[in-house]
Amino acid sequence: MKPQKNAKNVKAKSAKVSKKKGSNTLIIGIIAVILLAGIAYFVFGGDSTKKPDSQANAGAKLKLPSYAYTNPITLKAYTYATEHPEILEQIPCYCGCGSHGSEASDYKPHRFVRDCYITDNWTYDEHASFCDVCVGIATKVQDYLAQGKTLKETRDLIDQEYSKIGGMMTNTPPVRDDYIPILKPNLAGTLATPAPTTAIDLSALSLADNFKSLSDGLKLIPPGITWAYFVNLKQGIGFEQKFMHDTDFYGTPIIGMLNSEYSDGSWVELHDIGMVNSNVKSKENPQFDNIIYTRPFILDTKDKTDIVMSLLKNPTTNASAYDSFKSIMEKVDDENAGFAKINTTAPPFADASYIGIVKSETGILGEIKGEIAFRIKDNGAVPLAKYNELKNSSTSRGFKSYEVRQENNILVIKITSNLNNFIAEATQQYGFEISVFG
Repeated sequence: MKPQKNAKNVKAKSAKVSKKKGSNTLIIGIIAVILLAGIAYFVFGGDSTKKPDSQANAGAKLKLPSYAYTNPITLKAYTYATEHPEILEQIPCYCGCGSHGSEASDYKPHRFVRDCYITDNWTYDEHASFCDVCVGIATKVQDYLAQGKTLKETRDLIDQEYSKIGGMMTNTPPVRDDYIPILKPNLAGTLATPAPTTAIDLSALSLADNFKSLSDGLKLIPPGITWAYFVNLKQGIGFEQKFMHDTDFYGTPIIGMLNSEYSDGSWVELHDIGMVNSNVKSKENPQFDNIIYTRPFILDTKDKTDIVMSLLKNPTTNASAYDSFKSIMEKVDDENAGFAKINTTAPPFADASYIGIVKSETGILGEIKGEIAFRIKDNGAVPLAKYNELKNSSTSRGFKSYEVRQENNILVIKITSNLNNFIAEATQQYGFEISVFG
């Protein structure tokens, strides 16, 4: 039996404006005023029964986060989600978040399109701000209802239109007259903010020299794993702590962790607290050993403890899990990854898969570099045409860079984007499950 974990499952538009010669400044100014007035009406119009004052000030009255103001359509969607969460709870989302969720939902699958905007405790989610599907669904719901359609008719129209794009819909039950909302409209603009968390000062902490990456961790455990992930809190990509134990596990934060599982259901975990053990105590459990006088610590079933200890003492004298994945690990940048995972689960053309997330060096908030790799089997038919098509459409889908490269029997895909966009791509297009187990 595995120890109880607090880690949770993780499974720009442009418009062209033509110019005509001979237009004078006055005419341009008049046109600009008319256009701005039209945009304001479109964004804040909503239900025609609202008073003009409420239409004009809807956005101002609500305490919306900065990303809600990305563009007028996004603002309209976030405003409507705040004013009518109970309606969006009966409308599915088709962007794929029904399988992986987002950061605000702890990567639990979304249940309906409202989850893309607001959580059950009235905190906002950034997910919808960079997802055209989420924004499109919410604004069309608003428009259909304003046209006099019933909620059921609106739901049918959304299902018909968005099912054609091939996205995986959330598991949203049909519209019901007796539906009891989880959230009710919040018109006072008093949305809750997440409870403040105490930042962990990592400046004086560093991982042991033999335990700084997934490759290092694989060299310290026996072969035969079906999967293993490595988490490095020092890299600060923004979600890696979800894969670690709570601080009370040792009484101090774990900043580096390897979790692995074997085909027989047994497992090994390695932990590092970023400093030499000083009066650290672990949660005791008679079913497994937790050896804390080593670096990294070992959390293991008793029968594997001796094997891991021997590898710690001399990694070169015994076979390790790294030997089975060396060819793929040599092609990826797991040394700088905040989260990296190797898995024997792979597409039909491969026998191993890798995913890694590295914090971008550009300084752009939320930007990451994601890596996906597959080890190709003999005579494996790689769908390069599909992957290159994803690459060619990547810019229009919100990716900053997208590279597809095959070197011998290793296929590597490198992507620069925001975290949620990369995770959605990895799960929907490449079949990854960003989760703690499996």
